[in-house]
Amino acid sequence: MALSKITWFFIVFGTVYFLESIGGFYMTSAVVFIEKQFQIPSRLSGTMVSAGDFAYIPVVIFTSYFGGKGNRARWIGAGCILISIANFMIASSNFLFPVEQANVTTFIPSTLAHQIDRNLVNGDLNSTEHQWLEQLHPLIDPKNQVVMNYEGDEKADLLQKYVEYCYYNNGSQICENLERHISEKFPITDAKMSNVRAMVALPYGFCHSMLNFVRSQHYACKSDQSTLGPFMMIFGGLLVLGVGRTMPFSLGLPLMDDNVKKQNLPLYFSFMFFVKILGPVIGLLVGGQLNKLYVDFNPPQGLTPLDPMWIGCWWLGFLIFGTLLFGPSLVLYFFPSDDLDINAPEEFDEEGNVKPRKRLNLVDRHIKKDEQGNALMPETVMDKVNDFKETITDLLKNKIFVGAMFGRIIDVLAFKGYFVFQAKYLELQFGVPQYRIQRYIASTGIVGFACGVMLGSFSMKFFKLQGRKAAAWVAVCSLVAALISFANGTVGCKSVIGQIGDQIKVNGPVFDGCRDDCMCDSTPLYPVCDVSGNAYYSPCHAGCAMGWKNYSIFDNAKANVDALIFENCACVENRVKEVSRSYCQTDVCEERFGRFFMHQAFGAVFGGLGVVPGMLIVLRAVPPAHRSVSLGFNGFLVSLLATLPSPIIWGKIIDMSCLLWQKACDSSGSCSVYDTDELRVRRMIETSFYSDYRLHVIYGCLRIFSLISDVWVWYWASGLKLIEEETPEEKEKEEAEKLKPKRKESIKEAAEKVEKTAYELDQLIDQRGS
Repeated sequence: MALSKITWFFIVFGTVYFLESIGGFYMTSAVVFIEKQFQIPSRLSGTMVSAGDFAYIPVVIFTSYFGGKGNRARWIGAGCILISIANFMIASSNFLFPVEQANVTTFIPSTLAHQIDRNLVNGDLNSTEHQWLEQLHPLIDPKNQVVMNYEGDEKADLLQKYVEYCYYNNGSQICENLERHISEKFPITDAKMSNVRAMVALPYGFCHSMLNFVRSQHYACKSDQSTLGPFMMIFGGLLVLGVGRTMPFSLGLPLMDDNVKKQNLPLYFSFMFFVKILGPVIGLLVGGQLNKLYVDFNPPQGLTPLDPMWIGCWWLGFLIFGTLLFGPSLVLYFFPSDDLDINAPEEFDEEGNVKPRKRLNLVDRHIKKDEQGNALMPETVMDKVNDFKETITDLLKNKIFVGAMFGRIIDVLAFKGYFVFQAKYLELQFGVPQYRIQRYIASTGIVGFACGVMLGSFSMKFFKLQGRKAAAWVAVCSLVAALISFANGTVGCKSVIGQIGDQIKVNGPVFDGCRDDCMCDSTPLYPVCDVSGNAYYSPCHAGCAMGWKNYSIFDNAKANVDALIFENCACVENRVKEVSRSYCQTDVCEERFGRFFMHQAFGAVFGGLGVVPGMLIVLRAVPPAHRSVSLGFNGFLVSLLATLPSPIIWGKIIDMSCLLWQKACDSSGSCSVYDTDELRVRRMIETSFYSDYRLHVIYGCLRIFSLISDVWVWYWASGLKLIEEETPEEKEKEEAEKLKPKRKESIKEAAEKVEKTAYELDQLIDQRGS
């Protein structure tokens, strides 16, 4: 059986909408590697990522206005073709601005070759080199001022002494000769470089000044190439993507509204929102897999995805999504404009006459059209401007629309930034790794929200939510979600990060004065604990010498990092001079972490329950001809007043609790240690009064503040029809469809009876004749 034209259209539209939602979120998994490949600083990458919103905000109103008066399928197809082209533009920056592949011997500058000690070079000096070094001793250190205590054989100790001198006197002729001699005698092979890379790439640091200096050079702010070309190419691609993104949603919902049964509309809307929610999850999963590949499929020897210098194959995802999206978008763009569905099955009325076929309304059926079915548009530019102004004025005079739009702005302002920084907050609060947090967010937050959207659509149809009843439903769901947010504020835990933060609040810089010679400033945060449970910023800050009790970096087997034990830690006050992550107590935080996500799941479900009724309130509150413009204008203000500023506001709120800033390029970089209590506990007034939950109180208060708009909408929503009831003709048609099988059976039975009667008459005549 051939599919109807309407069915084919929704298959193509659903495919395009699904691919667009996946590709739109992929950029978040690629931005880190774009920064590394093109040496783009974070302040520029943040501006670059926002390019989509910069283009979306001024364009969305006009595309929804003009697109709503034209062939909406063609407009949506054109928008998705633009998104496909944007993906190709972003990916092309990898080929138009190639970065020279770093040689394995250049990852550590040659001027630092002499700083690789015996643990890394793993070589011995023979007597000839020993004698040569002894002759250099009076020249390098005539007063024997370089005094360092090193364990090991005498020759290696002597070499290490001169290496230490040249570290502080880099550039002298003697040190250059020494460096050249050692480099020639002990060349840095790939295997040795792999060992160096492995040590520097470790997520923790030791109390070892040479190695920590090498680590700092990895992140030195040096770049000899211009970032303008790739930056402008990617920025331009994201601008084009923002323009294309204005069309699928603002035109797609009214298009669906015109072509499905009104009583089934909530189910179709819930499916669209479900796809919109599922897209980011798939986009992140695909990004995670592709970024395991190196950017040119040929990684330097010894470089692995665990290395901080690894650059994932970020551009491949843009090529894949752009290619997959282009074909269906082209089909949608050229979808037949003759809206008569010739493949639909014929239907007959009671008199046996053929009923008119169903029509696919690609042009809004509520706007004025000419005899050929084309939308009537103002002729001159000024007439179009005046008509546009009148449309926007009508929307702003609509009390229900304005109230619903205000509530959505507040909700997005609360939710967007809160969601962006939620994973970071949970890691700090409960000490749980990011991969588990992302998994829990996907399984409870996103899936819970999607289930809420589906349940909300079924509830609308089951309870027949109309007007005030639907507005009250939205208000109650929003209130419950806000209250659950307050409940989440009571769930906290003193994680290891929290313990380190408490030490900083009392003592200032972490372990100031203990092994200042370790150069721990460049070491990353890697919390460890001693056997008593006392927390340390890293093994370096605990004064641990380079080495492990139960592992060697040169072993082939991978270590369980949580089970690593660092020994010879000078800053540990216990008798056992050891630290390890396994010594940190996490049982209490694990239990509370699960409780937090139980609340999160319920809050997500209640948040999703009000989505479909809320969107239908916006659509039904405005004249049918203004639906696309209302969605576009709504998207414009939400993006301008909520989507753009929300992450900035929430980032500022979180940074207000920072206790220790990392240094980047001689200035403050990212924050490494937060006051975890302050993240929950926010001083509300400059007195001794404190609220018990900081982030959650702000989030919850914003959600409750949006209840004002829900009450406003409820007040004015009396008599508003969201789901149109079936007309008498539609009911009669459904009844006729139900009776068709019965009528066929009755006709068949009657025919059988007639045939039987005729047969009996024939038999009777034959008997009389005989």
